[in-house]
Amino acid sequence: MESIFAPWLIWFVVGVVLAFVELMAPGIIIIFFGVGCWVVAGVLAIYPITLSQQVLLFIVASILSIVFLRRWFMKIFKGMSSDKNEADYDDFPKGEKVDVVQSISPHSTGRVKFRGTLWDAASDEEIDEGETVELVKYAENSNQVFFVKKL
Repeated sequence: MESIFAPWLIWFVVGVVLAFVELMAPGIIIIFFGVGCWVVAGVLAIYPITLSQQVLLFIVASILSIVFLRRWFMKIFKGMSSDKNEADYDDFPKGEKVDVVQSISPHSTGRVKFRGTLWDAASDEEIDEGETVELVKYAENSNQVFFVKKL
């Protein structure tokens, strides 16, 4: 049965789809299957081959492109990485000055206003409502409670 689309066009479109899927997936692997599709499309545009030959050519071209092109692609499309390790990196707003809206004591948390939102805050000293304090760190390994100190 004859297809509406030429076989080379089908292989080419599948290769384009795989290239777009690569944009959403981590690592550089899927694009090489797209390259395999494009090799088959190129051969089919010049010379008609059977379906089993197309599949074999796709497998061989995909494997060869992974073996010979992956290192080159990785150099070109390398990602950015931080020089800080994950344990050292956070986006804590250290040094920000905030207002206390509920008193803080060493034995109980209070509340501070930061960027228009109320946050729980802890301190090792008594801090009264209305005072301005500085954000020092997160309290007790929590990203929900600020540890603050008086200015």
